[in-house]
Amino acid sequence: MTDSDKKHSFREEFEAHLESPIPLLSRLRNVIFGKESPDTYTQISFYLGLLIWAIFLVWIILGYVVLTSTEWIEQEKGLNVHTLIEQRGQALGFTGTKFQDSLITFYNVALVSWAGLFIGLVLQWRKHPWFIYFIWGGGALYLLTMWFLLGFSYWYHDTTTFDKITFFLFIGHSSLHYYFLNKELNGEKTNFFGIDEEFD
Repeated sequence: MTDSDKKHSFREEFEAHLESPIPLLSRLRNVIFGKESPDTYTQISFYLGLLIWAIFLVWIILGYVVLTSTEWIEQEKGLNVHTLIEQRGQALGFTGTKFQDSLITFYNVALVSWAGLFIGLVLQWRKHPWFIYFIWGGGALYLLTMWFLLGFSYWYHDTTTFDKITFFLFIGHSSLHYYFLNKELNGEKTNFFGIDEEFD
């Protein structure tokens, strides 16, 4: 292969590399998560939190789409979603369209709160102790907004046991990780089961 062919081949590979989104995504990942991976326990905590975060985010987006597309669903599927929502709202003590309006407001706030939770997960990956404030803050905003806008009865009857367990697992496990991280940052040797005591 001549020098000219090598230069031409290198130019083609370089241009293909620039056109690919992978280098851009890789750089974006490094900006968000950093170049170094944390310890195994932090990675497990992060991926567990990310899985729960993704599940809730999908449900929030689906719920929001259904609430804002009731007319389209009625036309395409022949299902009177608006009436079903009103009936459920009346059973929970709402009148007229107040329940649907409250649900839409709740889903908007929920998106903000779970965005905060994602920031917490990123900081957790980077082992920054402030991550817990985003987790606690986002979780509290989500739960309190649901209770105040939709009522405690909605949370008790209309959210599944799986949702309740996974939500509190997310908050509880993040708090446990914060405890271990604080011990580590204070210079104490830690492991998953607690503090390792060094014997002379």
